[in-house]
Formats: sequence, structure tokens, C-alpha cells
Amino acid sequence: MTRAVARTRGRAAVVAVLVVAGTLSACGAAPVPVGPRGIDQLTIPTPDPHPADFTADVDNTWFPLPPGTSWTYRRSTTSGSDRVVATALARTRRIDGVETRPVRWVAAHRGRTTPLAVRWYAQDTAGNVWWFGQRLTSAGADLDALATRSWQAGRDGAQAGLVMAADPRMGDGYRNAYQPGVVERRSTVLSVRATASLPRRTYRDTVLTRDLSRVEPIHVVQSYYAPGTGLVAQQTVSTTTSELFLLRRRP
Repeated sequence: MTRAVARTRGRAAVVAVLVVAGTLSACGAAPVPVGPRGIDQLTIPTPDPHPADFTADVDNTWFPLPPGTSWTYRRSTTSGSDRVVATALARTRRIDGVETRPVRWVAAHRGRTTPLAVRWYAQDTAGNVWWFGQRLTSAGADLDALATRSWQAGRDGAQAGLVMAADPRMGDGYRNAYQPGVVERRSTVLSVRATASLPRRTYRDTVLTRDLSRVEPIHVVQSYYAPGTGLVAQQTVSTTTSELFLLRRRP
């Protein structure tokens, strides 16, 4: 993996979005081309990560993972709604030779919790955050419409991909998870000045990405990342729409 990355931040017009009621315009039978520019001087996905280039201490402002922090989301689908909680765990795990930060996801409904997934992330020396894999339960298969199976970098052709750049630019396109035929998730940065209006709070100057996959071509996912907070909202559109939006972050 190449360590350097360009740090020029793009300028984009504000995109006003009411996440709870909004719709996406890119839904179709096949993904549209991913943004042309990519991330300068990085090989994505990375086939041979060097452990010295990474840390499990993820402090990227759009994707911070302080150990012990939890994010509680409301998840709404046509069949109902529940709460989903993501927690950054203190104990790291070595994936493909790299120490990664695990994030545990559980669903909470009527006083009961159901394990959904554990995902592993690491940050490189330039501040970019990489996704090294996930372990899903049967209940977690619908957590991400574009990554519905377990995978782990370094196994069976899987490679770590980029989930958030140190300095996102409008038009950047990159793979954020890759294992042929299993997960081929890709993102394009649509804006770095997007606004996400949620029931409890409005987040401005968020990074907005459009996420697609050749494995799951009917789905289009839009994700909003707020500085200092991380993922605050997500919409998935196929034949139906599902929504995820942040209720609170602790601490």
C-alpha cells in the first residue's frame, strides 16, 4: 500500500436532503459507473497491506471509532422499525496482519437484542480508513444491502478496501470491500457539503456517498458522514426503501 495521499479538499454545493422522506434518483437494474478520479497514490483495494502502515486507533473526523463509543440508529423498513446499535470495541483483532478496530452491531427491539455483525477497520498513516471485513449472523444479512455475506481480508481473495478518505473530494470513486462474487462494494463521493435533516438534529457539511455493487445491482445506497460523529444517515433503495438515521452517540 502506498502511504501518501493528496489532501486537497473538493468544493461542492450544499445538497439539502430530508433523509426520512427523501428518495434517490439512481435506482436501476445495474450500477452506474463509479466516479473517475479515485484516490491519489493509493492502491484500492489493497492486496498486500503492511502492518506498519496501519493503526487500530481510528480518528478520521468523518469515521471516528473511539473505543467504547456507541451509535444508536433508528432503522425503518416496509415491515417495521427497530433500533440498531454499533459499538467500537476496546480489544483489537489482527486481520491480514493488521491490527483492526472491531465494531459490533446489534438490533434492539422490545427489550431484546439480536447480534447482527462485527466489522473490522484500520486507519493508515495518512488518515484514510480501511474496511478489513465482517462477520455476519443470519439476522445481520440485511444490515448492508451491498455486503450481505461474511468476508475477511487475506482470505479467499478478499482485500481491504477504503471506507473513508482522510480528505474526501467530490467525484472520488473507490472500492470499499472486495471479494469476487461475495462483496464488491464501491463508493462515489457526491458531496462534501451535504446537509442531512434528521428528526432530532440537522447535520451540515457531511460527506455524502453513493454506494453500488455488481453483486447486488438492484440496490443503491446513499450514506451521510458528519464531522466528529461518523455515519448519521443511510438510505437504501431497490424495489423498496429502507432508512437508517442516528438517534444518539455516546459518549
